[in-house]
Amino acid sequence: MKAKLLIGSLVAASLIISSLYAVNTEVDETQLGLRKVDIYTEDTALPNGTNYNKEAPGTSKLFDRAYTNAPPMIPHDIDDLGEIDKNNNSCLGCHMPEIAKDMGATPIPKSHFTSFRPAVSVDDDDNLKAESDEQIIKKDLKGQLWQGRYNCSACHAPQTKGDLKVANTFKPAYTDKKGQKHKNKSYLLDELDIGVKVGNGL
Repeated sequence: MKAKLLIGSLVAASLIISSLYAVNTEVDETQLGLRKVDIYTEDTALPNGTNYNKEAPGTSKLFDRAYTNAPPMIPHDIDDLGEIDKNNNSCLGCHMPEIAKDMGATPIPKSHFTSFRPAVSVDDDDNLKAESDEQIIKKDLKGQLWQGRYNCSACHAPQTKGDLKVANTFKPAYTDKKGQKHKNKSYLLDELDIGVKVGNGL
């Protein structure tokens, strides 16, 4: 009986204390998210805008790659280069390896002139089957750009100088001494199977 009375008293005391210290936890809708504006309209949600580099190709400073073999960012203006498709790509006019040096441009690496699609066979049910699940297939296309790589802007993008709502604390990391020396050069083709080797304990 005394135990029940004690428990009841503690519960009552807890409720009284909770009510005394209760505060209004309602959050105003304009304080939601990073925008800090009315969420029912887009009128006050205009972004700060972008400030892309306007330097002409060949006059801008290269960005260090963010990590080993990272796709390099575009340091120059691309507004007048037009749309990219498999038959029309202005990037190739400066970045093809045979002319890049004379243009002061970063040459397209060997990996973009290599097909990584495995050789396949067709079974009796017309299903495609890779001839090898373990071997990494690398087919040299003899200077022809692999069509899986024609869309440059899928991986490479211009950089904007803007007011970041959340600070970027990312630091470039290079996994080995070779990577340290190649902040502005790709050696992906030489290291393509590094993940396979590590995964197999090699």
